[in-house]
Formats: sequence, structure tokens, C-alpha cells
Amino acid sequence: MKTKLLLLSLLVVSLGYSQSLPINFESSTVTSSNFINFDGGTSVVVANPSSTGINLSDSVGRMIRDSGQIWAGSKITLSSNLSFSVLTKISMKVYTSAPIGTLVKFKLESSTGSGSAEVNAVTTVTGAWETLEWIFAGTPNTFNEIVLMFDFGNLGNGSASSTFYFDDIAQVVGPPAPSLLSLPLTFQTGEVSSDFLDFSGAVGSVIPNPYVTGINTSSTVGEIIRYGGDIWAGSKILLATPISFATNWIISMKIYTTAPIGTRLKLELEGASGIITLDALTTQSGAWETITWNFHNQTGTFDRMAFLFDFGVVGNGTASSTFLFDDVEQLSGPALPTPLPATLPIDFESSVVSSDFRNFFGGYSTVIPNPQMIGTNTSSTVGKFVRSGGQSWAQSKLILSDSMDFSTKSSISMKVYTDAPIGTLLKLKVESTGSGAANEKNVLTTVSGAWETYEWDFAGDPPVYNVLTFMLGYGTPNTASPTATYFIDDIQQTVPGGTLSLDNLTENLTIQVYPNPSAEIIYINSFKEEISTIALYDILGQQVANESPNSQKGRINVSELPNGIYIANISMKNSSKTKSIKLFVEH
Repeated sequence: MKTKLLLLSLLVVSLGYSQSLPINFESSTVTSSNFINFDGGTSVVVANPSSTGINLSDSVGRMIRDSGQIWAGSKITLSSNLSFSVLTKISMKVYTSAPIGTLVKFKLESSTGSGSAEVNAVTTVTGAWETLEWIFAGTPNTFNEIVLMFDFGNLGNGSASSTFYFDDIAQVVGPPAPSLLSLPLTFQTGEVSSDFLDFSGAVGSVIPNPYVTGINTSSTVGEIIRYGGDIWAGSKILLATPISFATNWIISMKIYTTAPIGTRLKLELEGASGIITLDALTTQSGAWETITWNFHNQTGTFDRMAFLFDFGVVGNGTASSTFLFDDVEQLSGPALPTPLPATLPIDFESSVVSSDFRNFFGGYSTVIPNPQMIGTNTSSTVGKFVRSGGQSWAQSKLILSDSMDFSTKSSISMKVYTDAPIGTLLKLKVESTGSGAANEKNVLTTVSGAWETYEWDFAGDPPVYNVLTFMLGYGTPNTASPTATYFIDDIQQTVPGGTLSLDNLTENLTIQVYPNPSAEIIYINSFKEEISTIALYDILGQQVANESPNSQKGRINVSELPNGIYIANISMKNSSKTKSIKLFVEH
């Protein structure tokens, strides 16, 4: 549903006049009515609030983000398509009091709805004007809309840190447009360093092979070094002929790195039909090896290939952040095994294997030896779900052999281990391969760094669902890090009575909460034990408040929080259990 809403909001037809770059907001050419606002972003033209430094102009654009969605923003339609054959970079002056490092996404779209291109930048100052730049070298000249998404990935709250001023949007000189390359890519036929499109802290180049050994004795190779930047830093090439996977679905390349064995290598393919990604892990350190990515069953054509080596980690420019690669080619290979239906209960000890998972939007699930044989789960094998790039709704699915009957056992329980913070959202969705019906429930984690059993209550649902969809850590960063990794086990239907879900929380009679809803102070009193801590989380699992009453009476100030639903995790002083209560903020 989120995907549909986003597409609808971004394809609104402009009722204002089309514009052209540069845009400086100094005349009546661009007014507040030219902005197409979506999903909680509101832009207008206002007087410059800080006519200092690099921006002395009188008028600027202003966007305020207030609730809505994490991708809230505004769009301007241009009078003609942008061409990046000469001017390959877009620059814009930005002023905000948001923290340094706030993500600003600049996106290009077409009013015909065909494709998009987006580049990220981050702020480097706060409380002052600065010029941000986005490199679009190699982008086709099919886009006539610019989309601004400030603080992308976070919900705005209408405050000063969710307010952004911008000015002087222009195309400027940037790096040369790259050449179109063809597979196989051997770096022996005229490829040069400028053919790489670098992003987010990675630098790609063509160099003499420093390790003419083992399986690779060629004289020239590609190199990507990651210097700081973002966890998704990488380099991209443009392909002369779009590739498809109708017959040859293996992408193969030789890799050399001294990074640790198990380093994540993400390969991303882009095209008019969308973006697809696959991960592979290194099995060698300090030697050339051949890595393959199996894109069997992937449809569409793709004319861009991005290399995101050591995805999930910020590079430091050292040898362990340096990757050599060569002989990038498309090959025939084995088809992926057909996923087999699973039967509840699922304990990963025998019947379910990695190929039974269907992975989407950056979610990757496998069956592995239990790396955390502690506490309530000492079984030898578990499932592993990793959020690795992709979307906030990254997911993996298991098809079941039979539909689930919730008439007597209305809950689905599952053991989960994660290092994600307490209060992280675990979304479980049930679907039907026949009717397309679906329902989803949420719980919040109550522990971190330990196994815990959670329950999702589907009482009253019809016996039509035969798919389990895991969206663990929903809405949190897809960094492939320990806090974006979830181990799962012992999935079964149960009678309700364990973990309280967000959709069916009931107050424990030993806890008194009032007023609820509230616009200012919510009081939480315990009739039996002293309250140690009260941690408040929003619906995305982000902690927004924390109190330590150390008494039987506690309180939470919600006057600065946006309207919405929150979860208070209440830890008692003499108990290992945490009580979860739903709170409502209404101003």
C-alpha cells in the first residue's frame, strides 16, 4: 500500500506553470503554487530568513515536514527535459538547523511516469547557508520534474529541525559523462576511470593489476576505494546494451580484497523496469576469487550496474576498504531451486532451507547454524533475516503447504534474536496466494541481544492465508549491520497469551495510565512494584523519550511529540519482565 500511495502522490499532475533551471525565487516566475507537495512536505516561497554568507537574496523556498511519510517532499515541473550531456551536476543552496549529516535526496522524474533517477547529499553545516551538489552524469534526458526530499528516511515533526530553506537550483559543470560500456568488462579495451559514476564516498578507477597472481593474470583491473561517506557508497557503470536474464542469469566477476572473509558485496542493477539487488559474501581474503550473483527469475532489462562493496560499513580508505575487480560478465548457470512449501511449526532443523525463502525489496533470508545458542533457544539451526539496502518494507516470504486456521490457535509465535534497540518494530504479514487477501500485525521488541518469543494475534481472520511475510525492523535503516539482522526460530500457531501486540494491547491491571490520550503529561503508576524505567517509542520503533522514576509513580511529557500512537515499555525494578502499553498523543 505504501508503494501505491507513494507512486500516486509523485504522479500528481501540476496545476502551476512549468519552470526552467536555474530557479532563484526572485521573480514571480516561481511562486508557492508551483510546488506539488506530497506526504507531509509543504513548500512555499518566503523571505530569506538569514540573508548572510553565500546567500544574500531576498526570497527563497521553504519546506516544512510535518508527519506524513518518511519520503515527504515537494516537486516542481520544468518546461523541458533536463540534459546532462554537458552540465552534469545540480547544485542548490540549503539552510537548516537540522543536525549535520541530514540526508537531502534530489530526485528526477518524468511527467509521463517513465522511470526516475535520484542522488543523495548530506548537510555539512547547521544554522548557515551551504551549497549542496548532486552528480547526474550519464542520466538520460527523459526527466522534466525535480523532487526535493529533505531529511529523507525520517518523519518530520514541524519543528525547526524539520524546516529547510533552499535557493538557486541550477545545473552546473560536473564530471564528464561516462562512456557506455559492454559486458564482458575486462578493463583491457579502453575503459577509463571517468567511466565510473561514484557516489556517497566511493571512488572507482582503472589501474594496473597490483596482484598478478592466481586466477587473474590480466594487466589492468577496476578498483573501488571507499573513503568515509555512507554505508551504501559505491560506483556505477552505464551499459551500451541493456541486459536481461531471460537465458543467462549469472553475473560473475573476479574480486580481490584484504577485507575479512564474509564481507558483503552488493550488486545493484537499474533500468526502466526498476532496481534489483543481490548480495554475495567473500570467501577469501588476500587472494583473487570468482564471485557470482544468480538473477534467475528476474524480469525486465537493466542498463546500469552499481558495485556496492562492503555494503553496510563506512569505508576508511585503507586496504580493507579497497576492492579490485575484473572480468565482469554474464553467463549461463544453474537455475535457482524452486521454493518448496513449508509446514507449521517451522524449526529450521530439517524441512526448510534457504532456497525456500522468497526475498524482496532488500530483505535477505537464509537458514544458518545458530550463532546465538543461549537463553531460550539452544537449537542448532535458525533462520536469518537481514535488511540489506532496498526499501523500508524489506521482506522475505515463506509459502505454506496449508492455509492457517485461526479459529482456535489465533496467534503466530516466533523466537527472535536481534541487537536492534528495544522497541524495534517487528511486522508479520499473512497473505493468500489464491485470493490476494492480506493482513498484518505488529509487535515491538522488548529485549536486545537475547532471544525472546513474540506473538502476533490474528483472531477473527478467515482460514485463507498460506503465506508468512517477515518485515522485521520495519521502517529502520537497511544497513546489513547487526542492528539490521534478525535470527528467527520456532514459528508456530499458538493460543494467545504471551507478548502483547501493538494491535491488541491490554493494560495490565497493576498499571494505571492517565490521561490517555493526552496532549501534555501522561502519568504511569504501579500498584505493586517500583518502576525502574519508562522508554517511549514511536510507531517506527524509534525511542523518543526515556524516564527513570525509581518509584511507583512515573510520568512522560508528550507535549513536544507529534500526534500519534506510541508504545511505553515499562521496566519494573524487581522483575525481568517489561510491560508494554499503547499511549495516544492528541493535541
